[in-house]
Amino acid sequence: EELLALDEALDRLEDTDPEKYQLIQLRYFVGLTNEQAADVMGISPTTAKRHWRFARSWLHREIHPDT
Repeated sequence: EELLALDEALDRLEDTDPEKYQLIQLRYFVGLTNEQAADVMGISPTTAKRHWRFARSWLHREIHPDT
């Protein structure tokens, strides 16, 4: 059930913010570091770190709306 919620939340993130979605894909599923993902995306590591924090928070809220 939680995996389905994660998949649906990732689909919504992709629709609303493709850059943050790509960062999640690179960091979580590909296993790149923040610096590696930033380099692939052509953004600064600081921006990648900010996007990562936002996307993780957003996904948590989407998956666990009652917490």
